[in-house]
Amino acid sequence: MSTCLVIGAGGYVGRPLVAALRSAGHEVRAMARSLDPDQLPGGVVGVRGDAGDAEVLDAALAGVDVAYHLVHSMDGDGFVAADDAIARQVAAAAARAGVRQLVYLGGPRPTDDRVSDHLASRAGVGDVFLDAPVPALVLQASMIIGAGSASLDLLAQAAQFAPVVLSPPWMANRSRPIALADVLHHLVAAASAEPRDLVVELAGPQVLSYLELVQRYARVAGLRRRLPVPVPDLPTRPAAIAAAALGSQPEPLVRALMESLHHDLVPDPADVAPPPPGGATSVDQALREALGLPAPQPPPATAPGMRTDRKVHGVRAPRQALWEVITGIGGDAGWHGIPGAWTLRGALDHLLGGPGLHRGRPAELATGDAVDFWTVVSRDDAERSLLLRADMRLPGTAWLELRARADGDRAVLEQVVTWVPDGLAGALYWTAQRPAHDVVFGMMARGIARAAARRP
Repeated sequence: MSTCLVIGAGGYVGRPLVAALRSAGHEVRAMARSLDPDQLPGGVVGVRGDAGDAEVLDAALAGVDVAYHLVHSMDGDGFVAADDAIARQVAAAAARAGVRQLVYLGGPRPTDDRVSDHLASRAGVGDVFLDAPVPALVLQASMIIGAGSASLDLLAQAAQFAPVVLSPPWMANRSRPIALADVLHHLVAAASAEPRDLVVELAGPQVLSYLELVQRYARVAGLRRRLPVPVPDLPTRPAAIAAAALGSQPEPLVRALMESLHHDLVPDPADVAPPPPGGATSVDQALREALGLPAPQPPPATAPGMRTDRKVHGVRAPRQALWEVITGIGGDAGWHGIPGAWTLRGALDHLLGGPGLHRGRPAELATGDAVDFWTVVSRDDAERSLLLRADMRLPGTAWLELRARADGDRAVLEQVVTWVPDGLAGALYWTAQRPAHDVVFGMMARGIARAAARRP
């Protein structure tokens, strides 16, 4: 086990990192200008002080094996010089203390001719550490999706402010947002690794434009699909002043973040760190966790007025082929039913304030992911079962389970729709829509069977 110092322990990354390092068995010191010792996990030593103070750093780094640098000064116009000076102080103090490894969480390095001050500063701090005597691991991430992130606050503001979202040309720029939980995995792993000078890209599993990211936030938050309104490129300073006035973040910080949106920040896949064991966290899952949304629940065993509709269809295809169609449902693949039926239903839901016009899904589905206007409740690859919950505005709650069962060398599709009504309105809704329900879901089942039979 290592003795670790987290510099910048009061931030949205620093706080959970301190807890994660301690849970992993490391000795941990948490350093920040404002620190409440009562809020620290048991066994963590608090160090209150400024990272630019050499005496404070010398005392904090004495006997430390691994030092994490999480300090970013974006609350004023002089943050570039401030970050550089602090990084040089930390690098020199780490060398004096004999620190084994420096770990810096920075940002991506755009290849554009004109780089924003925010990203140039991140790159410059990384270079200071790489040029220092102590081996430095520089982890570079674009947007980190986690509670307390200023970038997430700005994203939420864009999605929640109005049913429309202004879309200047740079909203088409792309990045690979990563979940805070996945970033913490890589940071904690560095405490036990061999010392190294290395730059590593941290990226999530999905490449999304900034406009698509706004739409994903709206979808996970249960909001209507936002109507993009194309506008010319907006001057950053006035836009940042307006955004700061409408939100909770200071204008210099908002301006620095908005300037960084003018870059395409998709890293070279060859430079990206492998995902944590069990796979990378999807954007939808990361957003759900950051927003504190509860995990979607399966239908109850019993409930007043509960209805269940079960259909079974033979499929002229192997079980695995059927399972691949089931797990590929939604998004560009559609729902294998009556053309336009789900679009019409989604449009009606949109008018009622629901997420019915949202389209899209991750490449691989997991619990908590949004699939158009459904949410994945569970996915069981061993049993070949996918359970979805409808998120449309309904007088009750609906679930759809699709299961691929074996039948010799062929498969059987089992389709189960469960409905739990909200009182009399929900019961009447089930009765009224039952004829259309039988047609739509019956055609969906046959369409899934045909798609499985066509697979090579």
